[in-house]
Amino acid sequence: MNFENYLEISLLGNTIKSYIIALIILILFIGLGKVFSFFIIKIMKKIASKTKTVLDDIIISIIEKPFVFGLFITGFYIAGNYLNLSEFSTKIYYRTIEIMIVILVIWTIIKLLDAIIEHYLLPVIEKSESQLDDQLLPFIKNTVKVIIIVIGAIFLIKDFGYDVTSLVAGLGIGGLAFALAAQPLLTNLFGGIAIIADKSFHIGDRIRIDDRYEGYVTQIGMRSTTLKSPIDTFINIPNSVIASSAIENKSRENKDHAIRFTLRIGIVYNTPSEKIKEAIQIIKNIFEEHPAVIKNDPVANYYVGFSEFADSSLILNAGYSIPPKEGISKVRTEINLAIKERFEKAGIEFAFPTQTIYLKKE
Repeated sequence: MNFENYLEISLLGNTIKSYIIALIILILFIGLGKVFSFFIIKIMKKIASKTKTVLDDIIISIIEKPFVFGLFITGFYIAGNYLNLSEFSTKIYYRTIEIMIVILVIWTIIKLLDAIIEHYLLPVIEKSESQLDDQLLPFIKNTVKVIIIVIGAIFLIKDFGYDVTSLVAGLGIGGLAFALAAQPLLTNLFGGIAIIADKSFHIGDRIRIDDRYEGYVTQIGMRSTTLKSPIDTFINIPNSVIASSAIENKSRENKDHAIRFTLRIGIVYNTPSEKIKEAIQIIKNIFEEHPAVIKNDPVANYYVGFSEFADSSLILNAGYSIPPKEGISKVRTEINLAIKERFEKAGIEFAFPTQTIYLKKE
């Protein structure tokens, strides 16, 4: 049997030759997409960079990847026409193409939305002094994207012959279960709206939530708010948790938005008064000497004082502020180590919880 005879072998209603032709067509259109993406788009970007209008930049950003996907859909459609498909396979084939086309349309609309925001809305927002639009834009952007995806899903359901209204009405217990499952999502969504409306903090602020989480706000999303912690990790907190928690906004502690730290240092009860005065002076000297600590500022100035007689220690309270751009972890470590080292050198002993019991002899 020669090669041509092999090509004429029938498999699932089609010859091997038909399969090869369909595969070559599909690979050809995928290759065209790669060529378009790597070469033509680069040329178009170079030309667009030399023009003053942003419209060509928007068009390029919209068509770049969706057009490649569109070429794949075209190749998939043409390749399928070279195959003799059964009635069931034909139905699946056209349903698959419909799904891909809807995905392409949704993707293109979302890319259009991103391009309009990037090239038109962001420049306006950056010039605005208000921070409300900085928070609303990502929130509205994500909400619109979800709405577009939901509309696309509804279109597909209707196109497949299902009555959406009857389907929702007929869900019964399943609909109740879905509603219960969606309740946390809705709670977080309304929590995000409450956060933005309340204006208790903005993107870029340093906040503390219920003494559990602390960091800079990097994003207020539909479901959660993201904080960047002092050790450069990211914490995602559900909006419903934030909306029902006590929030301390450390970025609003003073006019310069400096970061404020407080210290509560306990020393042993048998520390002489002169040593207490020396301890206070040591901490003051450390604050004065450290370049990051804000000094001579009526709002953000440091302080040190002997504040209370606790159960098992004498308490020194201190506070200092640093500019927001300073390394938080680095500064706190340097100051805490300096206090410990100088206290040890001066013979000032840190306190720990103790209890003294007196026994009376009879």
